[in-house]
Amino acid sequence: MTPRRYDRRRRDEAMAATRARIVDAIVALHAELGPSRTTYALIAKRADVAIPTVYKHFPKLAGMFAACIGHVSAQLPPLTADTFADARDAASRIAKLATALCERHRRFAPWLRWSRHEVHLLPELGVYLTKMRERQRRLIEEALAPAPGARPPRTMVAIVDALTGFDTWHTLTAESGLAPDEATEAIVDALMAIMSARGARPSRLRAVARSVPTQRLGRHWRASRT
Repeated sequence: MTPRRYDRRRRDEAMAATRARIVDAIVALHAELGPSRTTYALIAKRADVAIPTVYKHFPKLAGMFAACIGHVSAQLPPLTADTFADARDAASRIAKLATALCERHRRFAPWLRWSRHEVHLLPELGVYLTKMRERQRRLIEEALAPAPGARPPRTMVAIVDALTGFDTWHTLTAESGLAPDEATEAIVDALMAIMSARGARPSRLRAVARSVPTQRLGRHWRASRT
């Protein structure tokens, strides 16, 4: 009898399919329970594999976080400087970037809503969240730069970073009851109002911030531009 030929390709395909089921289970459980309560046993049960199989594919938690973030990110357009490359000025670049960031917050919300509270429990998760924030800040600096390679004002970078962060978006949607599109509009309008007043005296800038409700900043900005 001729020995059965070993088929490496079929084995690799089977391993890839198993890994895909495990990643799907990780993504779902992280959204449902949060990373800190997602155990290897729960992942194995959801993926219909043995617990050692999960360990074989993901011996460390960092690998799970990378797989989860990569899975969700793959469904979104890349977040790079190309997002605002065709914008004519800093305000337009920030508007485009803020809109893209808010869309990512919407898509990542099922996972980030847990992560923002559990990061102190899982140092490995903190590493990835820090990388995400650092990349966001670099894009903000590039969008605000008055010229290629120039450094924008630190205060404006800090303000834009705060207003476009997930915590702000989550507060507007989950706590203030705004729809995602309304939250995006409020954030963009607030940024445009602040940027339009950049040349004003600090006292005038504070007066604008106090006197104009966040939901109506867009109308204020548009009126100031006419």
